[in-house]
Amino acid sequence: MKILLANNVFYPYQRGGAEAVVASLAEAWSRAGHEVRLVALCPQQSQPNKDDLVYQKIYWSSGYYDLASKPIWRRFLWHLPDRLGLAHLFDWYKLLKSFKPDLVVINNLTGLGFAAHRLCQWFNIASVQIFHDVQYVLPSGLLLVGQEKILNNWSVRCYRRLTAWWLSPAKLLISPSEWLRDFYKDNKWLPSANWLTLANPIDNQLALDYQLPNKLRQAVFVGQLTEAKGIGWLAEQWSDFNRTLLSIGLPEVDLKIIGDGPLLNRLKNNSRLDRRIAVVGRIDKDKIIEQMKEADIIIVPSNCYENWPTVLLESASAGRLAIVVDHGGAGELAEKLSYLTFRAGDLDSFLMAWQQLSAAAAKLNVWPAGSDLNIITPNQYLSEIMNKLDVMLK
Repeated sequence: MKILLANNVFYPYQRGGAEAVVASLAEAWSRAGHEVRLVALCPQQSQPNKDDLVYQKIYWSSGYYDLASKPIWRRFLWHLPDRLGLAHLFDWYKLLKSFKPDLVVINNLTGLGFAAHRLCQWFNIASVQIFHDVQYVLPSGLLLVGQEKILNNWSVRCYRRLTAWWLSPAKLLISPSEWLRDFYKDNKWLPSANWLTLANPIDNQLALDYQLPNKLRQAVFVGQLTEAKGIGWLAEQWSDFNRTLLSIGLPEVDLKIIGDGPLLNRLKNNSRLDRRIAVVGRIDKDKIIEQMKEADIIIVPSNCYENWPTVLLESASAGRLAIVVDHGGAGELAEKLSYLTFRAGDLDSFLMAWQQLSAAAAKLNVWPAGSDLNIITPNQYLSEIMNKLDVMLK
């Protein structure tokens, strides 16, 4: 079968949860005998290196990667062709006409041109949309806790009508979490479309239980260093957190921060002021797993609504327990993995979860892992898609 995968960003230009999912799908489907091509954006004037992959990568030059540094009015003008379906319209037309895929699987669409699904419909090609965030309801794709009223803004309502029109030809809409699926439906975004709740595929086995040290002394944060991910708040609270631990007879804890982003320099300054904070920066995935295995606990303090955080699955694969915010898809996945949760931005709530974990660590060697998560491989993921499409087309 000929399959076209699409995601607006990809290696080596950006590495995140969605990119990891896309790379996993492309690799596995190619090795299973399918002819796979992957289309993504690359920075302007860049020359992508050729690599020995089993699938072909196609890059379209774009200013998307520099967008965050532009003033608001420049960003607005840049997005106009995208939202109006003009961005890369001819690129899509040429690719679909020449490659003639049997299936098109689109992930993050911003920057690639919103006309993709309508062009697939024109060529009578089945297209599938995988959702990773709220970007088709909220233009920024980022919804912060406490700012939910923005969804009632008239411009946001107009925007979601526009995106719903562009994406309505998709044969199947896939959401890893029930929360994200319900978010779109609650906002009346294609509520009668064919939705499929399907967890992101992984190749690794999850641990049957999580190792617990006698005392918790080493915590790790992994992710983008932004305010939305909650790491700014966590670093600012860390000295107060440790003082409280000492006051109740618990040992101080070191916080290791892994990742890159706009808060990097600020967090490095936090580390100079607090000897219990260490900023590692950006490292390879294999080294991230090593750091997780050396840690006592993983912390996910996101202040935004996330869909299906890859870091939680990586933590579970490493056999490590996590303390996670209780909202959105992160809270849903944390419950399935039997992780502890707390209210975002609430130090008292975080301390309660920590005390619960510390009490368990003093008595137990392991913490039982959750059993409510249906783990599937990339090839099983494709089978689920094709089975659903076959049922719909009969």
